[in-house]
Amino acid sequence: MKVIKKINNNIALCMDDHHRELIAVGTGIGFHACPYEIEDLNVIQRTFYDVDTMYYNLLNELSIEVLEVAAKIVDIARMKIDSELSPNVVFTLADHINFAIERVRKNIHIQTPLYNDIQHLYETEFALGESAVKMIQQTLKVKLPKGEACNIAMHFVNAETVTSISSQMPNNDEVIHEITDLIGADFQIHIDKNSFNYSRFVSHVLYLLKRQEKDDSISSENKTMFDYVRTQYPKTYDCALHIKEYLTSEMDWELHDEELLYLMLHINRLCAREDCHR
Repeated sequence: MKVIKKINNNIALCMDDHHRELIAVGTGIGFHACPYEIEDLNVIQRTFYDVDTMYYNLLNELSIEVLEVAAKIVDIARMKIDSELSPNVVFTLADHINFAIERVRKNIHIQTPLYNDIQHLYETEFALGESAVKMIQQTLKVKLPKGEACNIAMHFVNAETVTSISSQMPNNDEVIHEITDLIGADFQIHIDKNSFNYSRFVSHVLYLLKRQEKDDSISSENKTMFDYVRTQYPKTYDCALHIKEYLTSEMDWELHDEELLYLMLHINRLCAREDCHR
């Protein structure tokens, strides 16, 4: 195996004997001048194929321990979930775990508005989320709140969506682009479509579209939260209404208040990121 580019001291972009690019994880493999051949493949702990280049910079923010526990969780998920999972799910999950650990250490608690829906509608993914929370506690010695089972389950729902919804919805890219353009126009910002944060947003929108496709409306009791977000962020609410009008007109889909709440939360998250330029 040839190391062709260092990502950090322990992670590198490599080329296998079949000339396929991959991400390799191994202690110290990034120390040497590139390119070079790895003679002893036992130093490689993990390999990842078909990784989107937008995730390369993210790898500098993750410890090997967090990446490894995310990879083990995904290994189990691939045995439990019938659908093919996105090859990037390990990195999105590791990023989420890393952020969840930060929140716990800073004593920041975030409610999980879709907890009951995910628990009942996606039983397999939710069970994986519960197992993941236990594995993180045992491996990384961090006790995450039980709501993280729902959040981790969402990563698997999204990973299934990325690989399956595009084949079921030929105009999927068009819908995503139109929604993004509506947000950009309403907030007068440029959204970097090559950024990881945009990829995060797309995965959440795909989840919403998948729910509509299956005719699964979100119906948990979040009216108080909806009223609060609508009042505090009127511009976000107006933007969500524009997206609702577009989906009703083009797709004959009707978003209810729960879906609008979900959408507003992720519009706010996207527009708060540093890669949205006014």
